[in-house]
Amino acid sequence: MYSKKIFNLCLILFLSITLVGFGCKGLSQQEAAAVRPITLNYWTVYNDVDELKKIAEEYQVERPHVKVAIKQVRYEEFENLFVNALADDVGPDIVSIHTRWLKNYIERLQPMPKEVHVSKMVVQGNISKDNVVLEETNLMPTARAIKSNFVGTVENDAIINGKIYGIPLALDTLAIFYNKTLLDKAGIPEPPQDWAEFLKAVEQTTKFNSAGEIIQSGVALGTGKNIDNAPDILALLLLQNGVDLTRDGVVTFASGIGKADTSSPTLEALKFYTDFARPTKEAYSWNESMENALDAFARGKSVFYFGFAYDLPRIKTLSPQMELEVIPVPQLNEQAPVNVANYWIESVVKKTKHSDDAWDFVRFLTNAENIASYTKATNRPTPLRSQINDQKDDILLAPFVNSVLNAKNWYNGRNVDKAVEAIDQMISDYLRPYGEDIDGFQRDTGIVMQAAKLIQQTM
Repeated sequence: MYSKKIFNLCLILFLSITLVGFGCKGLSQQEAAAVRPITLNYWTVYNDVDELKKIAEEYQVERPHVKVAIKQVRYEEFENLFVNALADDVGPDIVSIHTRWLKNYIERLQPMPKEVHVSKMVVQGNISKDNVVLEETNLMPTARAIKSNFVGTVENDAIINGKIYGIPLALDTLAIFYNKTLLDKAGIPEPPQDWAEFLKAVEQTTKFNSAGEIIQSGVALGTGKNIDNAPDILALLLLQNGVDLTRDGVVTFASGIGKADTSSPTLEALKFYTDFARPTKEAYSWNESMENALDAFARGKSVFYFGFAYDLPRIKTLSPQMELEVIPVPQLNEQAPVNVANYWIESVVKKTKHSDDAWDFVRFLTNAENIASYTKATNRPTPLRSQINDQKDDILLAPFVNSVLNAKNWYNGRNVDKAVEAIDQMISDYLRPYGEDIDGFQRDTGIVMQAAKLIQQTM
């Protein structure tokens, strides 16, 4: 790999010198303009920049006059930087956009064209070496190809009103990390296989001091603000209970909840989740005063952790000595499994001055070979159907990969941060004790309906 990289860099340097120096001799004005050096600015948030750079170098070998400059932007800074850069006409050409951000930025993004027209210069001739500019027309993926080649959620998320707005490099789902050492100490020889076994394992591994305070949590569940993945976990429970949070731009998890019927599947899922944070419940293992869930798990203060594949390197960095294992999330109905999708797509900005070149790089970046190399290097599940079976042999990755075919994106609105705030507040309000002379059912349904109302405002 190192030798190949050195070779590619040398080849790029040689071709670049040829391009900007004597190699342009004999080219027409139009040909010279077609291979004039350009830079594509590419902003990403959580993608692995080192791996992206390797792919960019491979692309530059094919088209030496195109340089891809990759910039990593912090999640919390992306919106301000992006909007201001576009206003000043110094924005990126290519961006990674989370599928839950897509509606928010759709007016600033460019739909994928059916084909792109690009140029490259090659040297031809055995004796007399001549530089020749070749024009290429590269076909972009169609909606049918997206549906056939990628897992189902990609078609639902990346295609809006028949227009494709990007292609993913990877796709993540929820699974359960666990500390094998702590499970062994609790006398549990095998990890739980279903929700009943999971509840029992949480009860067995949660420890309290003489004051009733949690000193070892079975699992970080039940609250909102100190569990980063709380909205995803609650969405998972709702989906497993037959409830979509949204459908066709309408918030649906509160539908019919105000009726005089206490068997609401939404309230059932919310109750199951929050019971882990209620001291009166056997599942009690967490509360709002505790530290961040991932930090607690990494410090050995929590036995189970609901997370995504992207959490794996973070946990290993924080706790390199942990005997870490991963299992799939339990399912309520094994005949109809479901999980939560969490992923980004690579898209092109509407204001780019190099539209065809930008889309051509996205095409190259997300071809099957590069997706395979990227997901292998970063330990992420593949979004391609053809590569799923190849990843199932990876013990740590398999629990995530096994769910990608059944993964759904729970939010497709214009402000996911506000939606997350509404869910966190719903959880917090639902955990509050009932006041005197308060009808519990009416209070709880009111809390859910208020959250649904706030989220509907973001759709």
